[in-house]
Amino acid sequence: MRLAVLFLVFALASRAEPPQAVKEFLRTAVEALADQDPNGFLDHFDRNMPGFAKLREEAAALADSDVESTIEFVSDEGNDTRVDMQLDWVLRINGGRPKHELVTCRVEKQGKKWKITEFRPVEFFAP
Repeated sequence: MRLAVLFLVFALASRAEPPQAVKEFLRTAVEALADQDPNGFLDHFDRNMPGFAKLREEAAALADSDVESTIEFVSDEGNDTRVDMQLDWVLRINGGRPKHELVTCRVEKQGKKWKITEFRPVEFFAP
């Protein structure tokens, strides 16, 4: 069994503090990526999201990769059904050089489930 390194760095006092449900939702998305489960990762995204086809290609390319992620919440704004966030994300694939990016995403509650409905840049996950 492969060990995946996974970190979520939650906000310092001066940083953002998104709702616990959103933090848990993002944790499970990152965990799916680390567990080489591209379908589980993609289930966190709205399939009608701009760039979803590109995201699906990138997730499939990562299916056999060791992926480590560190996310720090930089800012969040929203309510109980929609949260816009900036995330300071570091991604390391197969022990290579880390990719570091300030990404923006929107998470919306659709029925009882959260979904990422916007994510920029989608190309962040390219191997």
